Amino acid sequence: MNKALLYLAYFLIWTTPVQLLFFVWIYSYVLSADYSLLSFSTSDFMDLTFLRIVKAWMYSWFWNSFLDFVWGLPAAIGITLKLLVNAALGAWLLPVAKKLNSL
Repeated sequence: MNKALLYLAYFLIWTTPVQLLFFVWIYSYVLSADYSLLSFSTSDFMDLTFLRIVKAWMYSWFWNSFLDFVWGLPAAIGITLKLLVNAALGAWLLPVAKKLNSL
């Protein structure tokens, strides 16, 4: 279990650059004249990018009403919160997991 926590901490830290790329990508749309911070939903983001294929696949497998709700949330706020929480959790968990593995 201790190794799993260590691997989780490394995973959270190593995926931060990917989240930063999504952060910049989403905010490039938000800072354009067509969208605002609250009007640019995750569904709009997926429709404007190559991720529309993933969106169509998800609708074929999951509950459509739930996906409509989740993807209706503002993309910029969601990616910002996800980036902050994952980076903070990884930075906090890494020393804790290293300490548990040394016991």
